Parts: sequence; structure tokens; C-alpha cells
Amino acid sequence: MDSIPWLIIGIGVLIILFAVFAWKSRQIKKRPTDYYTFFIIGLTWVPIGLATENNTFWIMGLIFMATGLAHKSEWEKNKVRWNDLTEEEKRLKKTLITALLVLLLIGIALIL
Repeated sequence: MDSIPWLIIGIGVLIILFAVFAWKSRQIKKRPTDYYTFFIIGLTWVPIGLATENNTFWIMGLIFMATGLAHKSEWEKNKVRWNDLTEEEKRLKKTLITALLVLLLIGIALIL
């Protein structure tokens, strides 16, 4: 037990990173809910839940789809385009995309 488990260190670093991103995102002005995204999430979760026989996924998918469809009139109004973002929001999104891409590549490397 004289070595520190890397898993615990990794989880700790991820928690700290997520806390920093959450803190930074709270400083950005709030945008209205994007119900189109809810619909898309539901559209992907329903078949995943049915294919894996996971009731939670397909029920949550139905809830997301219903919520998105109930607010279909707000889909275009709430759409945020890249040009509408501030420089800080663009930088935050680029950082998040890069971090997630690195995590994906690390995961693929560990599997192989």
C-alpha cells in the first residue's frame, strides 16, 4: 500500500476539472432551454434503451422526446449558433471539446 492508486488520483482530477468548468459556466449569462436538444437526446436514448433492454434509457428517452415536442414552437427561437457566442463562451466550448476528445482518445488507447 505504499503507492497511491492512479484511479483515485484520476477521479480526483476529473472532479476538480468538472468543478472548475461548472464554476466558469456559472459566470456566463444564462440562455433559455434548448428543447430541440431534449428531443434529439430522447430520439437517441429510446433505441439505445430498447436495444440494450434498459428500461431506464427508453423511458427517459420518451420523457425527453415528449418535453421537446411539447415545446416545438421554441426550437428555432432558442437555437444558439457559434457566431452568437461570446469569445469566452467559444473558448470554454473549445476547451470542453478538447478535454472530451483527449478523454476519448485515452479510453480508446486503454481498450487497445
